[in-house]
Amino acid sequence: MYSNSPLLRLYEFLCLGILNFWVWRCPTGSVLLPFFRKHIGEGAHLDVVASTGYFAAKSVHQLSKCKNVALLNRSEETLDTAEARLRAAGYRGTIDKVHQSVFDPLPTSLRGKFNSISLFYVLHALYGSFPPKASAAFAGLAHGLAPDGVLYGATILGYGPSHTRLSRALLWLHIRRGWFGNSDDTAENLEKALRGLFEEVEVRVVGAVALFEARRPIQKE
Repeated sequence: MYSNSPLLRLYEFLCLGILNFWVWRCPTGSVLLPFFRKHIGEGAHLDVVASTGYFAAKSVHQLSKCKNVALLNRSEETLDTAEARLRAAGYRGTIDKVHQSVFDPLPTSLRGKFNSISLFYVLHALYGSFPPKASAAFAGLAHGLAPDGVLYGATILGYGPSHTRLSRALLWLHIRRGWFGNSDDTAENLEKALRGLFEEVEVRVVGAVALFEARRPIQKE
């Protein structure tokens, strides 16, 4: 099955296994997955997919309480992979694929629909810096939240005190190759972007990764 290809498994072993544990120092199993699962709401969930749909597929037990899961990415191939993985993991609800950039406004039919929206390892792959690129992404997604909804996620930070010599070297390589666009991303500016759009915000740093959650979008006049 395409969603279980050897290349995909190798990618996840290296990036979500070795690099998260030894380089970024934010382990997938003990930090990222529990954080992803903790905030899944009841009813409907939107996952802004990064590459493989790993986090949703590994959280199918928690997602089973959602009647609907929506997957958002501008790549049809990525959406097909994430959908296939979620089905293979056992999800039986409705899956909607939203084929668009995270910077685009959500369709009217999705506004106010989601009890939870996740963005795991998405922001550091976007070119630009915080607060502007984060604000642009969050502005559209905020409209998708139900009144009691939460927007949450994780992102690798740019150059700064949270990095070791090893992680700084790997960060440089990822930026040099065009895989990351996060050289100037800081936790402080991520929080600033969130506070410009939400009334309740929490940001914490684990290793070189910022974990964030936000509730109650600010109503603009």
